[in-house]
Amino acid sequence: MMADKTRSSLHTLITKRYMLAVTLIALLSSFAAYTLKSALSDVDNTAYIVNISGSQRMLSQHIALDIHRLYQQRFVMNTEQTETENLLTQHIDTMKSANHQLASGQLNNGHQLELSPTIRDIYFGDIDLYDRVNFYLKIATQILDTTSEEPFLQLMSEIDSSSENLLIDLDKAVNQYQREGDERLEIIQRLEVGVWLVTLLTLMLEVIFIFRPMAKEVIKSRDAEQRLLNSLEDQVELRTYKLEAANKKLQELASKDPLTNLNNRLTLEVDIETLIKGFYSHQCPFAIALIDIDFFKRINDEYGHLAGDHVLKEFAEILQSQGRNTDKVYRVGGEEFVLLLNRVPCERTEEMMLELIDKTRSHQFNFEGQQFTVTISMGLYHTDLFPVANLRDLFFVTDKALYESKANGRDRLTLATRM
Repeated sequence: MMADKTRSSLHTLITKRYMLAVTLIALLSSFAAYTLKSALSDVDNTAYIVNISGSQRMLSQHIALDIHRLYQQRFVMNTEQTETENLLTQHIDTMKSANHQLASGQLNNGHQLELSPTIRDIYFGDIDLYDRVNFYLKIATQILDTTSEEPFLQLMSEIDSSSENLLIDLDKAVNQYQREGDERLEIIQRLEVGVWLVTLLTLMLEVIFIFRPMAKEVIKSRDAEQRLLNSLEDQVELRTYKLEAANKKLQELASKDPLTNLNNRLTLEVDIETLIKGFYSHQCPFAIALIDIDFFKRINDEYGHLAGDHVLKEFAEILQSQGRNTDKVYRVGGEEFVLLLNRVPCERTEEMMLELIDKTRSHQFNFEGQQFTVTISMGLYHTDLFPVANLRDLFFVTDKALYESKANGRDRLTLATRM
């Protein structure tokens, strides 16, 4: 009878202690999952808005270039202006939407991002970036409706005079968003370590106050306790591994285009600045090719946007297969791509780009039983042609060369010329 009572008491004690241990692990796991999920969601929104701010910085320069093109077409060459006007309108609308998202934190993906005091000060404080961007876009909109040369020149002069300072302050916003994104990543890393330490501490306390007394009372339960402890340690290790993998994926998402998996514009400017410094420090030649898929809108209109996405992904594969392992490929706009080539002679670079044009022209794109072909236009700059002083000049001459390729019939390569 006493033995039965002892067994019953021991069984009750083991059951209570075991339930307590499982409850603690369940609570800890739920808390860790909720905390890390919230932090990862916040970082995802930050990566999204960093991408928008980088896009806004590029759009301000595109708008200035579009206005100069429009002036040449409207008053100098007296050529067709519709494409440039449509492009300028698109850039104005996109930059206006980006300005609203960045200043309000109300993202197009439906999320609300809490703006930091520093960001609010940049947009509504002394820098007053929100109103300055709107004023910049207002001038650009007025230019579209200006048909007289003298008022056009006055408005274009206002754009030119404000463009550089605006670019500097837009860059401040981009850098601030990037810093805040990095800080959030650091918080996730600290959370990861904290969760691991709390989990480890919880396990140690369970061993001391739950499993050890059980082992003293019932020698036969030692094997079961060891298996449970090993299982818990495996869970901790698996959770830590998943957190590390999630951190790595977040870093990749911040610098990758989600459709083509190519580098995006966030890494492009940094990489080009590195090449420019290498050229002036060690005379290492490099080239940049700005590539645009011809009449891409027709593909979307005739075959649908899914077909357009298919073309973008397949063309990205063509770009990667054509380049070397040391070359870098970026998607910087809807149908706009950039190819960076390092340490290649100018003549060889030109041959490679002509081969790329031929390969694209002869490639059959297949989508849901429909076959079609596309061509590309390209502007190419190489350091052997002439030196450039900075990133802005490099983009200007390369974009100008791309525009000449389009103006001369597309499906061709144009070498950059001095400004």
